[in-house]
Amino acid sequence: MSFQLSVLNLLIRWQVKRRFRKNPDVQLLRPIMDRMEPRMMKVPADIRIEEPDLGGIPAERLSAPGTREDAAFLYIHGGGFVAGSPRTHRPLTWRLTKEIGVPVYAIDYRLAPEHPYPAGLDDCVAAYKGLLDKGISAKSILVGGDSAGGNLTLALTLRLKAEGLALPGGLICLSPATDMTGSGDSRHSNAEADSMFVPEMMDSLKPVYFDGTDERDPFVSPLYGDLSGFPPTLFQVGEREMLRDDSTRMAAALKSAGVETVLEVWPKVWHVWQLNADMLPEAREAIAHIVRFAKQHLD
Repeated sequence: MSFQLSVLNLLIRWQVKRRFRKNPDVQLLRPIMDRMEPRMMKVPADIRIEEPDLGGIPAERLSAPGTREDAAFLYIHGGGFVAGSPRTHRPLTWRLTKEIGVPVYAIDYRLAPEHPYPAGLDDCVAAYKGLLDKGISAKSILVGGDSAGGNLTLALTLRLKAEGLALPGGLICLSPATDMTGSGDSRHSNAEADSMFVPEMMDSLKPVYFDGTDERDPFVSPLYGDLSGFPPTLFQVGEREMLRDDSTRMAAALKSAGVETVLEVWPKVWHVWQLNADMLPEAREAIAHIVRFAKQHLD
């Protein structure tokens, strides 16, 4: 464990978990992540950032010198379905475009509570179709996301299956929320160890994001979907996270369905630690694993 990890862990517990203990409302994520944006603007000079529409959905397109034009990484940011933006995830997305060598399209999908389910998922489907409309082969597309974005990555794949569309070459899920029933043991066994969240915060999500929808609906809880034929999938999750079992159980379900699956459970890290790559060696190492997986599964 690096010194930086020890210090940041204490800082995150103080700045984030302490607030959720006082007010366990998922909507508290929005002001927290809004304040992150100014600190997330530092991007190397050789990274080009454009703001196209992708299938009618606003996006950031990040690219680096030598980037392939016949491939793409569709990145779906996290933030509890209520917060976050492409800007908050730049410490990750600029590294992905530079190290994988493909453009990263980070989409600015609609957020709850103003736009509850299925608005965000519909936007993900539209953005993916936008990549296909550009003439990019499905096998040359990666789809990935963190937390709520990991949920949407998996739900998007289920929607693509349901619509009979070609599936992407690979999926990358960073601490995804896969089971809205909250039935994984880690939701409670890791309640104290988790550096960010408290169980009550998870309970506040349903009325905001998917009120009136069955919590076992596969497009809300991908764990309960038909996973046959899914693309190769990488999971990264922290051992101490409340959402740990959302990854471990989803990975087990994919393996049972015959899907090539890689599960990495990292010790002593927090939820989506990859966003701290500017400071954290463990984050840069995790990104190196993502890059290796991505290059193995892109046409």
